[in-house]
Amino acid sequence: MKKLVKYFLSFLMIISLVVPFIPNKVYAMANSFTYAYINATDLSVRSCASTNTDYCPRLVDGEGDTIWLNRPRTVEVIGTEGDWSKIRFNYWGYTFEGFVYTSYLGNIKTYTLDQNYANQLRSKGFPESYIEKLCKLHAVHPNWNFEVIGNLDSLDYAVSEERRPINKSLISTSDSNMLSTEPAAYSNGYYVQFEPGWYAASEHAVRYYLDPRNFLDDNSIFMFEQLSFNNSINESVVQSMLNGTFMAGEFTYNGETYTYARALLEAGQAKNVNPVHLAARILQEQGYGGSRTANMDGGDGYTYHNYFNYGAYGNTADEIYYGALNYAKASGWNNPYLAIMGAAGDLSNGYISGGQDTVYLQKFNVNGTLARYGYQYMTNIQAPYSESYKSYRSYWENGLIDLAFTFKIPVFSDMGDNTVVPTLSDNNNLKSLSVSNTSLVPGFDSAITEYKCYITSNITKVTINAELADSKAKMTGTGEVNISANTTNAVVKVTAEDGTPKEYKITIIKTESGQDTPNAIVSSIGLRPNETNISGFSVGRDIKDYVNMIKNSFDSSEVTVMDATNQEITSGVVATGQKIKVKNNNEEVTYTVIVYGDTNGDGKISTIDYSKIKAHIQGTKKLEAPYSLAADTSKDGKISTLDYSKIKAHIQNTKKLEQ
Repeated sequence: MKKLVKYFLSFLMIISLVVPFIPNKVYAMANSFTYAYINATDLSVRSCASTNTDYCPRLVDGEGDTIWLNRPRTVEVIGTEGDWSKIRFNYWGYTFEGFVYTSYLGNIKTYTLDQNYANQLRSKGFPESYIEKLCKLHAVHPNWNFEVIGNLDSLDYAVSEERRPINKSLISTSDSNMLSTEPAAYSNGYYVQFEPGWYAASEHAVRYYLDPRNFLDDNSIFMFEQLSFNNSINESVVQSMLNGTFMAGEFTYNGETYTYARALLEAGQAKNVNPVHLAARILQEQGYGGSRTANMDGGDGYTYHNYFNYGAYGNTADEIYYGALNYAKASGWNNPYLAIMGAAGDLSNGYISGGQDTVYLQKFNVNGTLARYGYQYMTNIQAPYSESYKSYRSYWENGLIDLAFTFKIPVFSDMGDNTVVPTLSDNNNLKSLSVSNTSLVPGFDSAITEYKCYITSNITKVTINAELADSKAKMTGTGEVNISANTTNAVVKVTAEDGTPKEYKITIIKTESGQDTPNAIVSSIGLRPNETNISGFSVGRDIKDYVNMIKNSFDSSEVTVMDATNQEITSGVVATGQKIKVKNNNEEVTYTVIVYGDTNGDGKISTIDYSKIKAHIQGTKKLEAPYSLAADTSKDGKISTLDYSKIKAHIQNTKKLEQ
């Protein structure tokens, strides 16, 4: 018996040497797919196989604009109907399906997917949700190499970090489903503009653009391209990207004529950066015609250039412009060559050498060796997509699309289901809320969910009125409320279109009127009084908003605002040094406004403010109260380099100052 067992085990060992490994789990994947590219200009896509617009309209994007496809955007052909092909394609991160004439498609070819290559991807650490998409890319471009960026946090955690502070991830769109309705980004039916035309992206939007699985196609994959210098790139490749743009021509440097393409190629070689990426980055920042920051009058006889918009931060167009100008002047970028070479060096030293060596990682720093989730080049969550398409198009048009590119693709520790673009609104805010015969304390703000209001003892019923911020939401709890006790609790519940609930709670209190002190009044609207100073204001908000909140909540109170010279004002941005006088029930207090970070009293937080802190620390020009109090951004009772760093981080949008 022992011999039989021994012979049987020996037989198994021999069989194991000659029989190939069979995986425990068989993964389902398509065997083939059909691929093509758009061989036309401004081609619309129909919802069915017809040109009759009445019943077969053109496809539109999330903002309601017609989708126009241009050569060489790639598509997957998923069916045919007569002279029409049904296609699937990625457009600004969204996946669409529709119909085009087959004659407008080029290089229509069916590919077989390699199951062995799929196993190679699995052995590298790619999860199943990546495999089929990467196998399709490999079938079309067998020289491409895909590598995993692993050991990352969960996707949920990455999303939360990419939204702190709320303006870390911005989007420019009219699609309200993509916009955040959180308190710092939205108020009483209006979205906050953090830069002109730019709003905080919703959680769903950030999740979608952060999820690599949504961008594993020809048009988008170059957001994961490794950005070190590529020897296959020559001047003509770069020039093809610049033709038709403000950088198509020439300039003079040190008596020699340069094309912008040559300057970009030399900068890429010198700084170990792909010059195609440099060109794509400039066109992303400047547009094809160039912005104000491309050529700036320095007022000193020189023209300065800031093609990458370094230092271009602010709440207004002028703030952004002068931030870019000051950065360029400090860097000595008074010639296009110097600006290109210098910006390439900053990009390489500040990002690529620190591990942020893909366009994706420069926006979403999920793996950086320096300040993970911070120190990000851009706030625009769609920038990796738009830049990647520019690179793809340049490689395709120059016959370089099949070079041996390496793509470094993040894989989060817990990916969850595939992310989809939000189609239902999550706006569960009220636009207005009021109670008859009284005022809410604090005054209504869509971000505030708990209120008190005071009524006299003879009132037996009140009416709660409210208006939805989004007509697609639903609400309960409005109407007449009977008051029988000294304290009555009421709740207005709002349910967003996507089912997300939110409750506004109101405590109705019977009491004698006129018992509120100035400190209690200003505290009730979210401000923080401290002896004769007051803080807690939203940066950039108009002072009249706070006056109105006080008067709406306490109609018996008297409020007066004065500027730093004690002249009475009725409006203007909240600024350090202003004074607010509040009087109620014969008690009067005058508060001095403190806006942390605003060290010069203009109501803004800019490079001027950290320059003043730097001068204070160096002893060249001391700050005096109340501006010295505003400079103590860390609130530790002293002015130090920590405060300087906090203001700089605020300006760079890496971490906003707490007021």
